[in-house]
Amino acid sequence: MIAKILAKLRGDFVIVLVANIFSYFITFSASVIYVRLLGKTEFGLYTFAFGIVSFFLLVNGFGAASGVLQYVSRAKDDQERLGYLRFAFRSGGVFNLLIGILIIIYALITPLPIPATKPILLSMALFPIGRLYIDIFQAYLRAKQHNRLQANFLIINNCVLLIINVCGVIFFKLYGLVYFTYLGYLIMFAYSSYKFKLPTLWGKIDYKLLQIRQFISYSFFTTLSNAFSGLLFVLDTVIISYVVKDPQILASYRVATMIPFAINFIPNIAINYYYPEFAKNAHNPTKIRQLSRFVSQRMFLFSALVSLILIIAAKPLILTIFGSSYQDSILPFQIISFGYWIIATFRTINGNILAALGKAKLSFYLTFIILLVNIVTTYYLVLKYSMNGAASAIVVMYIFSSLVGYITLKLVLRDLERKND
Repeated sequence: MIAKILAKLRGDFVIVLVANIFSYFITFSASVIYVRLLGKTEFGLYTFAFGIVSFFLLVNGFGAASGVLQYVSRAKDDQERLGYLRFAFRSGGVFNLLIGILIIIYALITPLPIPATKPILLSMALFPIGRLYIDIFQAYLRAKQHNRLQANFLIINNCVLLIINVCGVIFFKLYGLVYFTYLGYLIMFAYSSYKFKLPTLWGKIDYKLLQIRQFISYSFFTTLSNAFSGLLFVLDTVIISYVVKDPQILASYRVATMIPFAINFIPNIAINYYYPEFAKNAHNPTKIRQLSRFVSQRMFLFSALVSLILIIAAKPLILTIFGSSYQDSILPFQIISFGYWIIATFRTINGNILAALGKAKLSFYLTFIILLVNIVTTYYLVLKYSMNGAASAIVVMYIFSSLVGYITLKLVLRDLERKND
């Protein structure tokens, strides 16, 4: 029995799981360090500028990484795989360069709500190019099922970026964080190419072997779907920036979201583990309901406990981790922590089940509707209650999207039963 347990612990799934958890921990730790080393105003300025870059990054590489994951997985040989990798990197690189130019135009032409962020935003304009390299090679390693290599790639790159960025903040404050990020991308590219013997990206491409039109089409729709989903977690920061126009309030709100948003990966891991079972039983509504109840009941208890702990421990957590200057983050932190119980129990599970049933297009339309409701709700609540309104809007969005997902899944399963009869 011990041998079996050890074998499972050494398995690829557990290794990738641990690598992802460690990666989330590194990312969270980096955010805490930036909060501590930068003043509240500077962190607020960075949050706004990075929020704008993240907004543009919702269409990162125009879905090149998703295309690599899909088409490299289906490729017949290494030549075809390499062709897709090179095409994705070149087309995605050109697209992200265009994104960088658009960020520069946006910073120069648009009257920013916080004028002091203009030079910061301009200096961050080429972040999308560095990000593309990491995303595409991660997708490439996953597609080739080099799971351990992908786990090492993820951990090493995150650690390198953290160390470089912390050095930048210590010695040069805010602009050190920005410019040392570029240095981190260069070091990651050079070291990863040597350490993991990644294929060269500049060779010839045999387009006869590739399904370019299908690749672009798949990447396009995947990008739109992911962009709408990602907007739900970006727009609140942008709306606060334009309505409140105070970098300190923006910094406090960002601190309030860090922990609840960081632990959102837990329900994703749970549903991804059972995803093959849902997909395999896509034509069996009875089995789908049983599996759904099984997962939901366990996530209900787990997320309720986590939410309760976060709400009760909000004050010591915020003051200990981020400092006394972020005391105004406590109430929005508690509101969003309550929302975690809802998203972990209902929204994430229902959405993924619909995808497993092959209802990706339906999920896309639902996400679009939810996004529109989220924009209107967030704007009016921020206008009236500032960052507490933004936190409340998140909970409203979680409840609304959970209800929509539950009703839609119920109707889909009922329709499936009728077809089976």
